[in-house]
Amino acid sequence: MRFIVAFKCFGKIRVTDNDYYVAEGEIEGGEEGEGEEKPADFEGKGTGINKMTYWVSHSSFDKWVMLPDISPPDMGASRKIKILFTGDLERPIYADPYFFKAKKTEKHYLRAQIARIVHSTSLCPKGLFRLQEDSTKEIEDNAPEEGDIVLPSTKAMSDPSMWVHLSVGILMNNRTGHMDPEVPEGMEIEPEELLK
Repeated sequence: MRFIVAFKCFGKIRVTDNDYYVAEGEIEGGEEGEGEEKPADFEGKGTGINKMTYWVSHSSFDKWVMLPDISPPDMGASRKIKILFTGDLERPIYADPYFFKAKKTEKHYLRAQIARIVHSTSLCPKGLFRLQEDSTKEIEDNAPEEGDIVLPSTKAMSDPSMWVHLSVGILMNNRTGHMDPEVPEGMEIEPEELLK
């Protein structure tokens, strides 16, 4: 069973025929398509490029359709082409270089473009979050002690150095982080040691 934890309006994407309204949310629980075989470098639901789940609709009164999670090959293919959205989620995309060899459609391309937008444009004020002590990749709220709250002025917030990226960037391997290296057979070493 899956539960939607948070749900908010993300924005509107203008297309040639019927615009998309996009909502963003987090889901806890079972994975969609658990029986499907995923590539080894796939970032599962709630992590990396699939951290958030997205729904689209043509109006607020229409049915909301959940967009699929994307894999690194999907992301890589979406970076190489430029195609206008039509508003038909099931439209096959014909492009050069060939886009998605396994029956991928506009909904996969749309989901990849949304991930690219989110990971390159989401900003937050500096100091709002901090790295967790036990993990150098996860962030948490930087809640100050009671009475220690100092709000910067509007003039100070107009300085670009007061803003930082909220999401980590998408790397050239089409993921937000590198995979752990494989340990050769017969070696008694942890994968983290190979990264040092």
